[in-house]
Amino acid sequence: MIRALVLSFAIAAAAYSPLSAAPMKVSATYEISLAGWGLARANLNFTMQDGKYEADLFMKPKGVARVVTAVRTSVSAAGRVRRGVVQPSRYAVRADEIDRPVAVDMKLNAGTVSSLRATPPLKKRPDRVSVTNAHRRNIVDPISSGLLPINSADGRDACDNTMKIFDGWTRYDVRWSYAGTERVQTKGYSGRAIVCNARWVPVAGHRRNKKEVQYLARNKRLKMWVIPLPAERVAIPYKVSIGTPNGTILIAPSSMQISGAGV
Repeated sequence: MIRALVLSFAIAAAAYSPLSAAPMKVSATYEISLAGWGLARANLNFTMQDGKYEADLFMKPKGVARVVTAVRTSVSAAGRVRRGVVQPSRYAVRADEIDRPVAVDMKLNAGTVSSLRATPPLKKRPDRVSVTNAHRRNIVDPISSGLLPINSADGRDACDNTMKIFDGWTRYDVRWSYAGTERVQTKGYSGRAIVCNARWVPVAGHRRNKKEVQYLARNKRLKMWVIPLPAERVAIPYKVSIGTPNGTILIAPSSMQISGAGV
């Protein structure tokens, strides 16, 4: 569950883009740590032009995490932003776990799942909330959930969002609220960031009695820093903090380059 949440937070950027505009490109490397210990590194490449976007993320373990796992995960997504609404068209995941391969192939039409293959399937449990066709409508995938449209000049309305997310197995909401503004800096970028508080709300596919689910649903230590790009009518994720019983998971860029977005 934590891993799925990390994937949801650790990816993507997008914009509203007028026709014939130059493509917006984001290239970033994110370091993922738990209580100060490096766990993984993720490389993101994102492109958007004429309202259509494509994103690719590759994540691999680092440091002490390599002792217990060699899993490498690749995630990709594509879609469009139309009239301030994110409409994903495809989403795919591959994780090279030897004993338990993980794969998702999902196609969507205007936010509704049209075809889906997810491995492994969810195990039947008495306390599991069933996923219905209604839970696969009007949703975004975990990568596309990082697309935060804005209308204001300061970008603080990026936090006025509730993302309805389906990852191939589970359906959940992430509800944002405004927390403040901070100055951020990393290799390739420095500027102002909007801080959003977040709440994770399980909807379907989860197990009601599982401790991890109950903890995440009560967790008030979720934050995301976003970079507003008023010219592109978007705020893109910069940094994420997730409180856990074992310490804070921090997803922060060691480098970030943004081009074609008026920055």
